[in-house]
Amino acid sequence: MYNDRRSGNRRGNPRGQRSDPLLSVEWCRVIDHPSANEAIVVVTEPSLHVIRLSAKPNKGVQMVGSRLYMGSDVSQKDVVQDILGFARIRDLSNAANQEMPIVIQQIIEDSPSVFIEQFFNRAGNLSRKMHAFELLPGVGNKKALEMVSKRGRAGWENFAQLDDDCGINSAELLARRFVAEIEDRNLQPRLIELLLRQEE
Repeated sequence: MYNDRRSGNRRGNPRGQRSDPLLSVEWCRVIDHPSANEAIVVVTEPSLHVIRLSAKPNKGVQMVGSRLYMGSDVSQKDVVQDILGFARIRDLSNAANQEMPIVIQQIIEDSPSVFIEQFFNRAGNLSRKMHAFELLPGVGNKKALEMVSKRGRAGWENFAQLDDDCGINSAELLARRFVAEIEDRNLQPRLIELLLRQEE
């Protein structure tokens, strides 16, 4: 069992050579909880780790999309008992796989300061021939250049403005990219690491 004392040691690494990526995580959202007796599968905010939690007794089934506190402040932990560990992506239920992109899109839409400011307003070229916008599903070079032109110097203030200017659903596209990276750890470059996990 994953110890929730958050000692700073990574599971399986007793010397503490790398810090625990869950150490600073406070909130998560449910993507699957089939029954009250089973583990709750969640996505952490904003780092998007897929993990398993145990619930305190008599808390019932947690609704998909519910936001749960999993931080170190015991007084706020009304549902979460323990962190059980990282979920194996290949072992996720069909329900979890279906809900994950929707829940990640909710996280993105609820955090415009992270995703608009850190990605959409700052994204640049990855190479001479490829812009970071081309990592989004369905965005090719021509569309990426159009988005850069629409962004201008001022950038976008919110998702509605961005989507209207570019004719896309930006939060959905970014969520789809994140899900692809979660499902395939060999997919490069990894926006999750570049945007959300730099301090891990």
